[in-house]
Amino acid sequence: MPPTPCQRYCGDDFSAYGRRFGIAYRFARQGRLPVVQGRVEEFALRPGMRLTHSDVEVLQHYASSSLQSAALLVLVVLEGCVTLQVGGSERHLRAGMAMSTRLAGSAHALHASQAPGQRLRTLMLGLEHAAALPQLALSAGASAPSIWRLPEHLVGSLEHALDDHWQPGAQRLLLEGLALQLLAHVQPAMPPHPLEQPGVSPGEQARLEAVRQRLLQQPMEAHRLEDLARLAAMSPSSLRSKFRHAFGQSVFDCLRQRRLTLAREYLAQGLSVQQTAQRCGYRHASNFTTAFRRHFGVSPRRLAHTLA
Repeated sequence: MPPTPCQRYCGDDFSAYGRRFGIAYRFARQGRLPVVQGRVEEFALRPGMRLTHSDVEVLQHYASSSLQSAALLVLVVLEGCVTLQVGGSERHLRAGMAMSTRLAGSAHALHASQAPGQRLRTLMLGLEHAAALPQLALSAGASAPSIWRLPEHLVGSLEHALDDHWQPGAQRLLLEGLALQLLAHVQPAMPPHPLEQPGVSPGEQARLEAVRQRLLQQPMEAHRLEDLARLAAMSPSSLRSKFRHAFGQSVFDCLRQRRLTLAREYLAQGLSVQQTAQRCGYRHASNFTTAFRRHFGVSPRRLAHTLA
């Protein structure tokens, strides 16, 4: 997928990318319906080392399986949540976390899935073979994925390097240096239980997921923090902090993102701005227009005209 300021990617685009890099994709809906919207950039940092930056709105659920071999694969989540299938268990990679693993073909495929209604910003750093960076002394074969938290200073440096103001050559050099820093922080394989997010127990995680699903499935409702806290069996303040800890965004940022993602779909279907605002839970079209423009950088009326 070539880099672009903002573009819609459908299943065919993902399939073409998958053929290049040995990734099998599965989508909730087939055909030419868009899967994500945003930008995807690829950087060839040095022979055998590739970095892919994605900043997209997830429009429909999709899953992937990495089928090719790789000496090392590092996935960094800057915003949003990626669900991983690791040894038959489901794990969640959230903002500020990274996963590192070695791949050994389809017999040891890494499975991932992305939920709709979220902004997802990720970095994927791949080393095709151990000779690409001999200093790491990578051994052959598959390795259990290790999930770990990035140092805050490295997160800030990555965010800065991904700003739009850099010249391409300077940005590539900066990203290569940061990629080497990232590799220096790669952790050894860990047993399964540390993959859970620190500070959130498995039971709390399940209740937080129930809250998130309520927001995603009923975005038109006038949700109150107190009601959602009762659903999570937590105090409102605990829900605030633990929800952000678990999913990388606040409760109401999650709701707003879901509403606006649906709004874009309704506008594409031909609904008016007023109808779209009401269906998405906005009492006043003016509030909806303000939120939509702030989120997408364009008014809903102009976007509807573009999609017509």
